Amino acid sequence: MKGFLLTLVAFAAIFIVLNAGYYGDWFQSKPAQYWTDFLKEKDDTLDQVGIMKQRYGVIYTICLKVKDIAAKKKVAHPVILFEPNSYYRDSLHIYATFHAPEPAVFYYYTGLEGVWTNSPNVNKANFLLRISKKGVSLDEIKNPQQLQQILNTYKKYPPTL
Repeated sequence: MKGFLLTLVAFAAIFIVLNAGYYGDWFQSKPAQYWTDFLKEKDDTLDQVGIMKQRYGVIYTICLKVKDIAAKKKVAHPVILFEPNSYYRDSLHIYATFHAPEPAVFYYYTGLEGVWTNSPNVNKANFLLRISKKGVSLDEIKNPQQLQQILNTYKKYPPTL
């Protein structure tokens, strides 16, 4: 009987700790949220790409769109130049929470090389990724002068995360 009462008290103490204050918030945002997400995805009928689009959001969708456009253009080794995130925030004022993908994340999703405007190997860029309300466009950079002109345009917008 003593063991049963101690077990009952222990469960009550754990229940109180996990439902009160900081630990209550943590429990609801971490373990409970993981379980809810698992139950939602378990019964989902989407394919793998659909699940990844839903999980990773707009950035993943943009990366796949760029990969499709590059495949349609049949470019041997595209190097994508990203517009700075501060450009979306300060100039366009349309993407308050939008961020262009980081080059490492872009490579992870697509297998294609990407650079920011302040990257040391920015001179290898041969395409510019433009994102607007109309969608995603991939513009070819035809010569070094055009690349320098693009870089000068974005000079006042430093790349940020």
